[in-house]
Amino acid sequence: MNITQAPLAYQVTVATVVAFLLYLILFLTGYVQFDVSSLLTFYAFSVYTVSLAAVLGGVLLGMFIATRTLSTQGFTPFEVSMLRLKDDINSLQKEVKNITKHLEKEQKNDSE
Repeated sequence: MNITQAPLAYQVTVATVVAFLLYLILFLTGYVQFDVSSLLTFYAFSVYTVSLAAVLGGVLLGMFIATRTLSTQGFTPFEVSMLRLKDDINSLQKEVKNITKHLEKEQKNDSE
């Protein structure tokens, strides 16, 4: 999937999470300095960011695993029954059209 095809809200969320994670890494490596009053706020944001990244990663990984699992199998029983129902409806429509044609022919013959 191309990232430019994703919804804007998703792109903004991912960009924000990546920015916070990058900021956290820069702080932990010593490139960004904080005073004591800002430290609590920073750690609160870092816990939020890491939690959000974990949830997003878990959801995306779960969607990927579910898609791969379901795509390697055949149709589910529900899907099979729906496909049979669709075939039944199509055959009934053909029969109704045939009956309608025959009735129209009979009506033409009776009127003549």
